[in-house]
Amino acid sequence: MDMLSIFPLLSFLLFSLILTVRIIYLRVKGIRVSPGNRRSWYLLLLYPLYSFLFFIWFYELLAMASPAISSIFPDWFTRKLWTNSILDLIGIAVVVMALFFWALTLIHFKKSLRFGLDQHTAGELITTGVFSYTRNPFFLCVNLFFSGMALLHTSFFFLIMALSALISIHFFILKEEKFLRRHYGEVYRDYSAKVRRYF
Repeated sequence: MDMLSIFPLLSFLLFSLILTVRIIYLRVKGIRVSPGNRRSWYLLLLYPLYSFLFFIWFYELLAMASPAISSIFPDWFTRKLWTNSILDLIGIAVVVMALFFWALTLIHFKKSLRFGLDQHTAGELITTGVFSYTRNPFFLCVNLFFSGMALLHTSFFFLIMALSALISIHFFILKEEKFLRRHYGEVYRDYSAKVRRYF
């Protein structure tokens, strides 16, 4: 077992731990981070799909890290398409950068971290810190993380997962922007004119 095999699992666990700690911290402070029971029909359809994809992702990371666990996919789908140490180093650097900015983003959210588009739990519009460079640092970090994983392990599985993440997150951002324009009005429009969606 080499470090490149366990790095994806360890970095994903760290990614998840950073988010979990922040959510617990906010809940202890009495801040609601999810909309509760007010969920739309499309989310009720997407939750099982994303839960299933999360399970597959996590299982494949375990299979990569442990020779005792077999992949659920054929070897050609999960095997690296090419081996390149420079690509591996770039992938590791992108993942580490994503982890660093992930933690920084969650700190800069202050008390405004929310999941779901709910005007009752929207919090304040954050435009300082990392939010003064990108309107979507949270999603940008997720995109960087998946992209770094795909660079590190260039298999069909990781490439498809990264591409799926990039596309689905982009569409969610578009939907979120409509909500933010409605909820924050001119303040969000001014912010959008000054700060780009991604970089």
